[in-house]
Amino acid sequence: MKIVVCIAVAAWALSCSPGNPPFSRQAPASLMSTAPTPAAVARTGLGTVMADVARRFELSGRAAVANRFELAEFEAGEIGELFETDVPAAELPKEGPTAHIPGMAKAFLATNAPDLQKAAASKDRKTFDAAFQRTAAACNGCHAASAKGFIQIPVVAGKPVPEVDPVAPTEAAH
Repeated sequence: MKIVVCIAVAAWALSCSPGNPPFSRQAPASLMSTAPTPAAVARTGLGTVMADVARRFELSGRAAVANRFELAEFEAGEIGELFETDVPAAELPKEGPTAHIPGMAKAFLATNAPDLQKAAASKDRKTFDAAFQRTAAACNGCHAASAKGFIQIPVVAGKPVPEVDPVAPTEAAH
């Protein structure tokens, strides 16, 4: 009997509450705001963008090694898009020289990104390997100019990006 009374009281209490408003297809006002949030205003750092570039460069190389040139071409195209939109908008590093980065990035977008994509589209491994090597050399040149020469991009397709193979103790001391 006590259980029935408790259920009845609970049902009565719930029926007196205002409850949820009727269903509406309109999004809540908090989702409709066009004002950017502070997090949206913050610029992405160049290091974060470069990590995405590195992942896509590695994937393009691995895809070419596996004769999956359509994937290699797609990833090369994505690298171009990152250099077109994300790299120019990225916040430059706070350490090391950075004045050269915008110019080198622009040159990379005009030469290396389309070269790599075109080489992948050719579906010729030798052509791709040559473009991959030129692209890696451009990356390594910018890293060296930025005092980030320790971030080494492999010139051989299919290897991890950045280079993480062990180095001899004498090389590690430099």
